[in-house]
Amino acid sequence: MGETFRQTVHLLMGVLSAAIILRLDDRWAFIFVSAALVAQFLVCDAFTRGYDVPVLSRVMDESERTGKVPLKGSIAYAAGALFCLAVFGRGYTAVGLVTVGVLDSISTLVGLRFGRHTLRGKKSLEGTVVGAAAAALALSFLIPWWAAVVVAAVAGVIEACFPLDDNVAVQVGVCVTLAVVGVGVGFV
Repeated sequence: MGETFRQTVHLLMGVLSAAIILRLDDRWAFIFVSAALVAQFLVCDAFTRGYDVPVLSRVMDESERTGKVPLKGSIAYAAGALFCLAVFGRGYTAVGLVTVGVLDSISTLVGLRFGRHTLRGKKSLEGTVVGAAAAALALSFLIPWWAAVVVAAVAGVIEACFPLDDNVAVQVGVCVTLAVVGVGVGFV
């Protein structure tokens, strides 16, 4: 159950965070993401010091990979969102969060089950293609379909090939891609 649960949490965090950010004004969106980042850091610190945090300890046991820094991915997620908020605004940040949530979780689950052609490390061609297609479908509710395809394709390449944390890189790559192709996010 570990990886499926972990990826489900990943997917939900991306979509729910985007929804929350879109419902808030600029100032409150910035406060929300900043507070999430600080809270995640404090919980990470508690875990690394050996404290048992009620409810969260059980969730962490089910969702964190063994031997990894607790909440590293969540902290990177929030840091990437905070950067995107500051530089690109709420609309682009929401698109970045949905993209990384859908792409990363779907590509991992599909890659683990059906991946046969390795791209880099544990990243598979099958997972990347299906994850990018799922991200494009999800994004087509937020931005024009052609932009959703372009953004998802770029994000898929970043997720599969970038050697550092994809939770930050995909979000920033999505925002830069949206800016380059000149897509305004009109729902904000």
